[in-house]
Amino acid sequence: MPAPMRETAGDIREMPATAVRASRITEALMPWAKTYGIAIGMALFLTAIAASGTDVFDLPARFLYWASLMIGGTFIAHGVSFLMDRIIPGRGSNGLRIVIHLVLIIVPITAMVWVANIVINGVPLPLKYLPHLLGAVAPICVAMTTLYCMANRTPMQSHAHAVTEVVALDANVFRQRLPFKFRSADLYALSAEDHYLRVHTSAGQTLILMRLYDAIRELDGIEGSQTHRSWWVAKDAIEDVSKEGGRVTFRLKGQVSAPVSRSFQKALKTDGWL
Repeated sequence: MPAPMRETAGDIREMPATAVRASRITEALMPWAKTYGIAIGMALFLTAIAASGTDVFDLPARFLYWASLMIGGTFIAHGVSFLMDRIIPGRGSNGLRIVIHLVLIIVPITAMVWVANIVINGVPLPLKYLPHLLGAVAPICVAMTTLYCMANRTPMQSHAHAVTEVVALDANVFRQRLPFKFRSADLYALSAEDHYLRVHTSAGQTLILMRLYDAIRELDGIEGSQTHRSWWVAKDAIEDVSKEGGRVTFRLKGQVSAPVSRSFQKALKTDGWL
């Protein structure tokens, strides 16, 4: 059964404004620190193995070379993500978006490496080396994208900090997306189905056109967590936890069963869900 919340709404409302601001600043900076930390880590690895013939440089110059390319490539990837979110918001599965993102970043990052080599060598590389350069850049782009996805595979939480007026407004915005009969119902779970989102409530189920990721961001008013790449569950809706052959399932109100994937089990156990 779900564990009780660690903080009460009163405790949270009494947090000093300075602490709230500090928390928001930290929350905003953490994704950037994680992303560019991965870039520096990859630069250290490529420096250590002297990748792509960079053993001709001494150690400090080699690290400077790879760090510049990794940070520059990460900046390009951020720019592409920014444009994708505005041009094709919410379209396609996460896997498809990752593939499109990779295709879009490989060419400009290869161009960046081309320019970097011109700066270092003083002369442009012959065009016949372009396919080789593209082949060297592509695996690094794939590795960086994989590391970034793995580093961000944690449950999206919507806990008690949601009692603020701004967040309550966000939760109300989500409810306004639902058909009228479901707006005042208790929310049990969300499950992604292609481009649609199935909303499980005390009034039954309904489908809306929305990404799971975007919906979770509007649910800070409800204590819950993502339990699977295509499921979010409200903690109060859990009636039982079943385990069979290493598979964990939440039995929810309304006779709904929500899977719990292995990638989310550790965090959910830490938070007292399992």
